[in-house]
Amino acid sequence: MNEIEVPLGGGRTTKGVVRVGDTVRRPLCMNSAFVHRLLEHLEAEGYPGAPRFRGVDATGREILTFLPGDVPGDLGAFSDEQVSRAARLLRRLHDSTEECPLRDPHEVVCHGDPSPCNCVFVDGMPVGFIDFDAARAGNRRDDVGYAAWMWLDIGNEELAPREQGQRVADFFIAYGALDPRGAVHALLDAQTELAQRKGTPPETKRWAEACRAWVTQHFAELSDSVRA
Repeated sequence: MNEIEVPLGGGRTTKGVVRVGDTVRRPLCMNSAFVHRLLEHLEAEGYPGAPRFRGVDATGREILTFLPGDVPGDLGAFSDEQVSRAARLLRRLHDSTEECPLRDPHEVVCHGDPSPCNCVFVDGMPVGFIDFDAARAGNRRDDVGYAAWMWLDIGNEELAPREQGQRVADFFIAYGALDPRGAVHALLDAQTELAQRKGTPPETKRWAEACRAWVTQHFAELSDSVRA
């Protein structure tokens, strides 16, 4: 009997992602071999916040375990507790890759896109990351600056710069291991990297550039709040 395939929505999913029973089937990408090795390492380390790799099916799709919960469809307003838990979840992910050969010669393996749209929530709280297609060796600051930008919707003109600066500092403090005084520069670097990344869709590039312009405009206010 053929298994029923249920298309998965929510988040910013790759086209063609379906659920089959307690598994997810996804098309392979250029980075799949790296991702599969990373997921195997995370499973061996006991990191709970990532799907497990279970091979490739007969149609050439990767098989991952399904993480039950909800995935936001877009960026939005998240509570301080949600943001702090996301920061700690990311910290634990990075810590789990310190002994991973894939990280060399960098500090850790980065998720690459640790936004709310790639995070599973249970009872309103983030419990796991999905969609590791952009994973790569890198430094903690790379992922943390990107994550703070996404989770706090930095660049949203409706939000006050000084309050945003304090929340960025709080994100870095919740993550730990990084000096929050470098947080604003980390935001700018993340926005620049996404705008210049090969394959970034034009509309995403324009959005990243607009966010970077907002941070540049309010750099002093953001920095003062981070140092407060």
